[in-house]
Amino acid sequence: MTILITGASGRTSGFVIRALLESGSVKPSDLRLFVRSQESIKTLQERHPQLSSASFAIGDLLEGSTLAPALAGVDVVFHNAPGFHALESAMGIALIDAAKRAGVKHFVYCGVLFPILTKMVNHKAKFLVEEHLVESGLDFTILQPTSLMQNISLDEAVSTGTLTAFYTPTVLQGYLDLEDLAAVARLVILDPSPHTRARYELVGQNCTYEDIAREITAQTGKQVKVEHVQREKVLGVYAAHLHLTTPYGVEGLDRMLYYYDRRGIPGNSNTVRWLLGREPTSWAGRISRDLRLK
Repeated sequence: MTILITGASGRTSGFVIRALLESGSVKPSDLRLFVRSQESIKTLQERHPQLSSASFAIGDLLEGSTLAPALAGVDVVFHNAPGFHALESAMGIALIDAAKRAGVKHFVYCGVLFPILTKMVNHKAKFLVEEHLVESGLDFTILQPTSLMQNISLDEAVSTGTLTAFYTPTVLQGYLDLEDLAAVARLVILDPSPHTRARYELVGQNCTYEDIAREITAQTGKQVKVEHVQREKVLGVYAAHLHLTTPYGVEGLDRMLYYYDRRGIPGNSNTVRWLLGREPTSWAGRISRDLRLK
């Protein structure tokens, strides 16, 4: 089996790559990691020395001539697109069409929880990709993760005693551990047939910023308080962190934070529990694991 992974130098795909390599079922030669530069290859090889140059394909999701060589002989695609990109939908649609022409057997798309919430442009972009994938005729599985736990730095919260809240601290929000997302992705990629035409809503735990702060305090014995930062300030800091340099990207982030501030996006954890055959990782579990608490 040959597996193409897009966004290979990014955080989410990085967790999936590690999960596959640690599975014992995937050899480095089974992977084809789609990146945009030699620098990305160097970074990934430093992280995973077992990867040779043959495990990489350099290209651009918006440059069609680079997609066919990357997809040649590929059995399964795992696609995770850059967020808040004005052409995110075009990237996904182009890759789906190229995958169909290449005879790809299964397409795994990592989208977002509730793409029907189209007031947020990042959700709408993924909604359009989902629609095209469903209509493509390809066998597919769609993963719909909620907000990722790793968006919150536990080390920073413990060292400063402050948990920075980017929206109202009492709003209920769904969270998913990236390790759980990678475990689900690995499950689907290695045995895609049972998951054909499935759309999986992936939520680990619903809670508020205040709930998270209380859990950190309880486990570490260090008082952690929540500091709510106004959206205007968050935009300046977080947009730079996400390398958002276009008006589309900044406005997309603004809309998402506005939505989170008023409603949040909680969900249901049953799907993750069923897929993994265990309880999803909770905030208590993540804090204990990542801070190595006994």
